[in-house]
Order: sequence, then C-alpha cells, then structure tokens
Amino acid sequence: MMHMSATRRAIIWAVMALIVALLCIFGFRGYLSAELLLNFANSFYC
Repeated sequence: MMHMSATRRAIIWAVMALIVALLCIFGFRGYLSAELLLNFANSFYC
C-alpha cells in the first residue's frame, strides 16, 4: 500500500472534486438548454 503525504492526498481530492464539479456544471448546462426549457414550458400550453 502506498503511503502518501497529507498534502498530496489533499491535492488529489481537490483535483477529483474539481473534475466532478465541471462534469456536473456541463451536464446541467447541456440538460437545461434554452430549447429544452422552451419545449417544457410550451408543453403546459398545448
């Protein structure tokens, strides 16, 4: 088993958290596009 220093472990956790945050941001931006929101709003009026 590897023994990492606390600083290196903290950096690895920060990088992984950043990657997950970016994936979530881009996922929500793709899902909540203007076209999808307009079609969702129009579905209530039809």
